[in-house]
Amino acid sequence: MNNFEGEISNPELLSDALKEWSVTVRALREGRQVFLLRKGGILDSEGVFDVRNRNVLLFPTYLHEDEQREALQPCYRQWLTEESRRRPTSDMERISAWGHITGVCEVKNPNALYALSSQHIFSDSFLKYRIESAPEKPLYALFIRAYELANPVEIPMEMDYYGCKSWITLMEPVRTWEASAALSVRTYEERVRVIRARLTQSNN
Repeated sequence: MNNFEGEISNPELLSDALKEWSVTVRALREGRQVFLLRKGGILDSEGVFDVRNRNVLLFPTYLHEDEQREALQPCYRQWLTEESRRRPTSDMERISAWGHITGVCEVKNPNALYALSSQHIFSDSFLKYRIESAPEKPLYALFIRAYELANPVEIPMEMDYYGCKSWITLMEPVRTWEASAALSVRTYEERVRVIRARLTQSNN
């Protein structure tokens, strides 16, 4: 459950989507961040992190955004307003990016997340909550190289897209051609290397 092997093939169409907070999707899309944090939710019955598909659409969510300013570092809090303004009508959603999942690691040294503040948008209080909630469940970092679509796609919200679940399958696939990578391969791989080393280092 470290790096995924094999050549990357850019998909022309995608229907599998990973739901994530809209401001975090923006951070991936703009290259400000190269990983997501997960604890439970998309773990299989044996407690192993389950990745449905290496190539996924990034599906933005807005639940309780008006209550979550303290979850972000101060310099990113304006994003909440900006992303809310970009949001389509209540019965539509906008897909602006897809991501290639390059690896997953268990966070053995959660305190390293505080020192890595330049590599993510989250506040210390939010990290503390993620680390300490459900302590019986391991915390995982999911590394994603993001690609911004040349033309964002608006899709109708279906009943199956709602709810507290990470993975959904869209009724109609989204075309991903002409998408541009947020970061070069070299920059992305170096950032992942450094972050992974810090997060997997023993606390002892």
